[in-house]
Amino acid sequence: MINLMGSNNTPMRNASIAILVLLATLSTKVQSQTEPERVNFCDVVASPTDYDGKLLSVEATVRPGFHSLFLYSSECASKEGFDVTTEAILPDGWESLPNGKKLTRTIRHGRPAKAQLVGTFRRSVSRGQDGQWFRFSISKIVDVNPDASSK
Repeated sequence: MINLMGSNNTPMRNASIAILVLLATLSTKVQSQTEPERVNFCDVVASPTDYDGKLLSVEATVRPGFHSLFLYSSECASKEGFDVTTEAILPDGWESLPNGKKLTRTIRHGRPAKAQLVGTFRRSVSRGQDGQWFRFSISKIVDVNPDASSK
């Protein structure tokens, strides 16, 4: 009888190796799905299709609008026919987070705040509450600083 497994390999060892390879592959996929891609906010709004549905880390200015909060950057200001403002969707319980409290203190007085945010970007087919074409569902408020340019 011919031994197809070889003299040093057993079925149990082969199964163990296959399981380890599978776990390593799954771990890599899960890690790549949970790590946000750090990008420039202007790149996101300039090429919204490229970032639609992706988990991103961006730095932008958060400003209260009439009905909602919105994100923008002075580096890529809206122009006629090209509105880059993005509706900011905050997570449940955001006000109780340390950086959520900092953001609340700034925007409740109608002032903007610079923030490092992690969230999912969505290019929309319908406009947001204040007319934005884009939405950013925030999952983490990394850092907040009052926007010195607005003083």
